[in-house]
Amino acid sequence: MGETRVVIDFCNSNLVTFGMDFLHELREKHPDWNVSRYGCLTNCGECSLRPFLIVNDEILAAKDIDELRTKLYAELNVEAEQA
Repeated sequence: MGETRVVIDFCNSNLVTFGMDFLHELREKHPDWNVSRYGCLTNCGECSLRPFLIVNDEILAAKDIDELRTKLYAELNVEAEQA
C-alpha cells in the first residue's frame, strides 16, 4: 500500500498577517507534499488571531509560526533533522 500524500492548505490572509516564509520553506524542503494557498479557508475566527493551516483536512493552529512548524512536523512524524 502506498504512502499517504501530505496535503497542507494555507489561508492567504493568514499568511500575509503571520508571514509567508513558512509556506516557501515547506515547498522547498518537501516538494513531495502538496502545499497550497487559498484566498480563504472559511476559518475567519482563527485566521485573525493566530497562524494556522489545514493538514490532511485537520486544522492545526499555534501561537506563532515557530510553534506551528513544531506542531506540523510532530503531527506528520517528521524528524527535526528532516524538517
